[in-house]
Amino acid sequence: MTGQAIRVWDGIRPLAPRDLVARHEVQIGALGLVAAAENLHRPTDWAFEENHHTIVVHLGGRMTRMECEFSVGPSGPVLPERGDIWMIPAACRYAALAEGERAEFVEFRVPTALLADAPIEARVRHRDDFVFGSAARLAALLHGPASDLSEMASHAIVDALGLHLRQSYGPVVPSRARGSLSASQRTRLAEAIRGQLDERHSLEALAGLVDMDVRRFTAAFRRAFGLSPWQYVLRARLDAAARMLLQGREPVTEVALATGFATPSHFATAFTRRFGVPPSRFRAAAAG
Repeated sequence: MTGQAIRVWDGIRPLAPRDLVARHEVQIGALGLVAAAENLHRPTDWAFEENHHTIVVHLGGRMTRMECEFSVGPSGPVLPERGDIWMIPAACRYAALAEGERAEFVEFRVPTALLADAPIEARVRHRDDFVFGSAARLAALLHGPASDLSEMASHAIVDALGLHLRQSYGPVVPSRARGSLSASQRTRLAEAIRGQLDERHSLEALAGLVDMDVRRFTAAFRRAFGLSPWQYVLRARLDAAARMLLQGREPVTEVALATGFATPSHFATAFTRRFGVPPSRFRAAAAG
């Protein structure tokens, strides 16, 4: 781990430090909003895995390198231009590693209920003139002096933006895709799995959380998360175990039991397959 070139955040290693020049965060109605400017002279991590949808609008700056990875969605090298929009669905893991000079952006936190529980598609370099124009105007208002007029203008823009998002990205018809998981169902499943790693998960129990039969649930889960249910549970357990090995001092056996593995040998085998080294060597390498 030491001496290796930094790569896109994998959910395990410590996040690279951020150098924020300016950051304004507000809640306006249903939407959360962050307007920020950030120096990128060192490799910088951006990472999301939230219960809400996240929309990031690139307003300016210059990057020389950016790589991004979605758990389900477009991944690889990409350089944003002014007006480009990243759309990160709720319960979808997204990470990016950026480097260059500076980035200026607006981040919208969109509750799933605002889009009538419709699952959105992961996108990079998406274009939507209304979203971009709203983001640029809101950023200017937030960076400027506070006043009652600027506050009323911000609320008016957010109200219009909410209507636009629902019309453009909400459900096409109320009975949308019987075999698909809604945004809130995806979040419910991710929380149930990640929040109870040491519990026994069955297909029947997980399918019951979203009121589906096992066969339909298994297909819908793979479409939503890009993994089968057992693969998702295994990855969540191994990633949590890796973080515990890096950050704590618990014996490997305790780590195995705390993350839901029945035996230390099963844990060691699965861990080695995922990370290339046994748990004890992984911890030793991280310690330097």
